[in-house]
Amino acid sequence: MNNEQYKAVVYKKLWFINNKEKEVATEMLNSNENLLEQHGKPSHFVSNFLEKEIIDKAKPPSSIDKAMTLGGLLFGNVLMVGILITAALLILGTFTLYFTKPLSEALLFQLLYIILGVVLLFIGYKGIKWVNAYFTKRILIAKWLKDLS
Repeated sequence: MNNEQYKAVVYKKLWFINNKEKEVATEMLNSNENLLEQHGKPSHFVSNFLEKEIIDKAKPPSSIDKAMTLGGLLFGNVLMVGILITAALLILGTFTLYFTKPLSEALLFQLLYIILGVVLLFIGYKGIKWVNAYFTKRILIAKWLKDLS
């Protein structure tokens, strides 16, 4: 396994970290010539990185924090899926306008619905990633600190 493959595996496993943590991981990965000899398997590097950069800097969550994390994960995903469904219905609704409204009026509404639908699709798609990344990190911290205590 060469260094580029090693980095790709590490970044795939660390999909939930933010940009600042990603820069730290990039610095750690770029500092070595032979990553496989230095760190071992990519999962070993990921575990060490999580422990040193994320877990050590986190405060132990209370049971209320854990419940809020799970509730936030559920509510956030439901909200984002609702946005995605709304966007899909707006885009599909433009086809019905084509058959029901006069052509000049339908073009304006179709354009507005398509633009709004595309914006909502983007928000829903990125929002699902952001929600899952944020709450996955919080769940991982809670699990890791529970195992340590």
